[in-house]
Amino acid sequence: MTDKLTKFEKGEKVKIKKIDAGKRALAHLMNMGIFTGNIVEITRASTLKGPVVISHLDSEIALGHGLAGKIFAEKIQ
Repeated sequence: MTDKLTKFEKGEKVKIKKIDAGKRALAHLMNMGIFTGNIVEITRASTLKGPVVISHLDSEIALGHGLAGKIFAEKIQ
């Protein structure tokens, strides 16, 4: 099931399925190495519209709640 990155919990591994963002936000994500098809781990998630921190390729990346809400992913086992 595909859901917004903000809906996943700490420790879950997800595969990015779709990025529904404008050109500028998409370019920003690409510069950070975030692409459709990447597998990332949620290392911190806030329930009060705070940032979502993901781990990808030995790096931790903090995404604002709004930007994280434009990334759709699917939980993997």
